[in-house]
Amino acid sequence: MNTSRPLIIEPIALDPDALERPIDVAKMFGNDNPLEIEIGSGKGTFITEQARARPEINFIGIEWARFYWRYTCDRLRRHNCLNARATRVEAAFFLDEFIPPESVSVLHIYFPDPWPKARHHKRRLVQEAFMPKVMRVLKSGGRLQVVTDHANYWETIEPTVRNSPLSVIDYNRPGSAKEGEFVGTNFERKYAREGRPFYAIAALKK
Repeated sequence: MNTSRPLIIEPIALDPDALERPIDVAKMFGNDNPLEIEIGSGKGTFITEQARARPEINFIGIEWARFYWRYTCDRLRRHNCLNARATRVEAAFFLDEFIPPESVSVLHIYFPDPWPKARHHKRRLVQEAFMPKVMRVLKSGGRLQVVTDHANYWETIEPTVRNSPLSVIDYNRPGSAKEGEFVGTNFERKYAREGRPFYAIAALKK
């Protein structure tokens, strides 16, 4: 008797080495729903809550830290969030190589690594060289949303976004954020307990 189990393909954890370039988003999710991407998923609080609350949206989370990426994938699995995927890869490379042009409705960047030492500032994600990548992947009418707790990094983020082809608009607070929160991530809640200020900006591609 054949007791072998059917092959189950992992739908949530994306292996960049096994992905086509660019991704066929409709094929990956099995629908034509709008796509939102979160860069820096951390423990997956935001993407999980958003995926649960908004099943009509597809989500991809990008996280470089292996532990956090695994944590996010497990969290999405536990909540059966089949409208979400998570991958461990360098974010700018992923946008360049895997995301089709004009395919993203919202690009979420919450509490990106500030690389506080001056000699490491070139490693910061949100800087002038990053904005053409944002412009390429966003749809017309698509939004970029950025939140940071780091004042020095904010001094770079704000003019970078304002001087880009995007038009600055009111920041859209996600529905999963609690009262007084900008996003509702683990990092934000930790930093709020420490009394840190937060800075937020949103911009639209016309």
